[in-house]
Amino acid sequence: MASKSVIFQRLLERGFYPRELPPCFRTVKFGTLLASKPEYLKPQKDFSGEIAFLDGATFQGNHRTFGVINPINYALLSQFLADNWPQIENVMDLSNFSAFKIVFPNNVAVGGRAFQRSSFSGKLKKQAYLSSAYPSVVHLDINRFYGSIYSHSIPWAVLGKPEALKQHKAKKLDAHWSAELDRLVRACNRNQTIGIPIGPDTSRVVSELVLSRIDHELKKNGPGLRKRQVFHNIDDYEIGVEKTTDADRVIARFEKEIRQFELRSHEGKTAVFSGELPENLRWEPKFNLLNGLEETEFLDGLFALLASERQAHPGSNIVGYGLSRFAKKIASCSDKDLSLRHLQTLLYSSPRFVSWVAPLFVGLKGGDDLDRAQKRMLRWGLEECSRRHDVVSLLWFLYLHIQFDLKVSKAHKKLCFEVESVLVDLVLAHADHNSLLKGGFAEASGRYANVALSTSSWLFLYETEVRGWKAVTGTSKIGTSDDPNKFFKLMKDNEVHFYDVAAFGVSAFQWGLDEDDFNPSDHDLDAELDYEEFDPDDDETDDYFLY
Repeated sequence: MASKSVIFQRLLERGFYPRELPPCFRTVKFGTLLASKPEYLKPQKDFSGEIAFLDGATFQGNHRTFGVINPINYALLSQFLADNWPQIENVMDLSNFSAFKIVFPNNVAVGGRAFQRSSFSGKLKKQAYLSSAYPSVVHLDINRFYGSIYSHSIPWAVLGKPEALKQHKAKKLDAHWSAELDRLVRACNRNQTIGIPIGPDTSRVVSELVLSRIDHELKKNGPGLRKRQVFHNIDDYEIGVEKTTDADRVIARFEKEIRQFELRSHEGKTAVFSGELPENLRWEPKFNLLNGLEETEFLDGLFALLASERQAHPGSNIVGYGLSRFAKKIASCSDKDLSLRHLQTLLYSSPRFVSWVAPLFVGLKGGDDLDRAQKRMLRWGLEECSRRHDVVSLLWFLYLHIQFDLKVSKAHKKLCFEVESVLVDLVLAHADHNSLLKGGFAEASGRYANVALSTSSWLFLYETEVRGWKAVTGTSKIGTSDDPNKFFKLMKDNEVHFYDVAAFGVSAFQWGLDEDDFNPSDHDLDAELDYEEFDPDDDETDDYFLY
């Protein structure tokens, strides 16, 4: 098992931001510093900050509201999880149904997120088993899961609800570690009790605690459900049943158990399927037919398959699966213009695909300048994403503007600024520093003059001041009364960053690609990335607000 120090450092270095964001949104030296000097957090133990929320598309394409936690609260929560990991694992071991088991690598340097992910092939096998072993499969989903988690239900999950309520009545609960976890979760967003932020890896841990107790109750109560009868990936459940009447009973049981945790099922997603091949197994094998095709046929076939299958199966991330699986093949094709044209057409079909297109687009362009059509496409992306209020995709298009030194017009700057996102403003400040923002960025000083580092504006305030970006000339917050216990001064003095200006180019992306992969003479067209850990419909996030 990984040590406390490794768990703590990985959470800070690899689990801070939602994984959907561009690579420049990553921490630098944050984990290294606090893992070596955990005592730096002691003065902050009672701090309560604000979450910076941002709307946008997930990798699967659903619209969500993500959250970025104040680094003080995130570090306090991560430290607590690391210190109490054996007890947390004991709770998660209550579940026999989950497809996902949180395992931290023993080495800080192992790539990926803070903890390892479950394999897609393993999920396919379990889904195939259910559809072949039972006449019917019940599909269930928890409505607005992350946004509905009640922080006080954390002790219920750890102890069992009757025991937690008993200890609470006897005024003993506060002495249990689960009560402190409840407090730390609430402190992330001004002590609110409803909802946890979408995106940080700490939220994944908290959600698994709740789901593990629900699984335990589903197995224990009534006639009980058998281990191989139930499969669930986060808040999506699939349960095999022998009779139609059993399906009604299972649905009622599920609803009863989740209501014990103040949760509700998503009625629109409740369904019973009989004798049907699981959706993933209806489209995934089709991609195997692309192997062995000649270069042009492969490219044309791949993008035609992406277009047809994503329309036929809108609930699965077909584009993400196809582009990630065949990234090396696309990169090594000699006809780069054909590859780029396909990617551009794909992006025009929906700007939310930019997170999948960007790594390949950057690599295929290499050091070449953008042509007129490509500049038009990136500017179109700013307009579309601003209009849709898709902040995540907007960040990607701004990222590509900086990557290719493409200037942002005054009109586009205005559209982006009106989105009112701290993260968007930070990327605009970076563009302004690189002389890519026409008319400068004087608007920022008015927006951030009277806010403190304890607010959701901390990211913009900290990074622009530390880097000396001219967008906020005259604004100084670090080390003042606006700096909680001088935490941000400590971060500044130790060269900690929460935005990486060096995270540009092919090597910045977490796809296993490098610049050499885009040299067709050195690579086999049939080479594929290891896509085992990519789950095309692992939409681990759920709505924070109702739309």
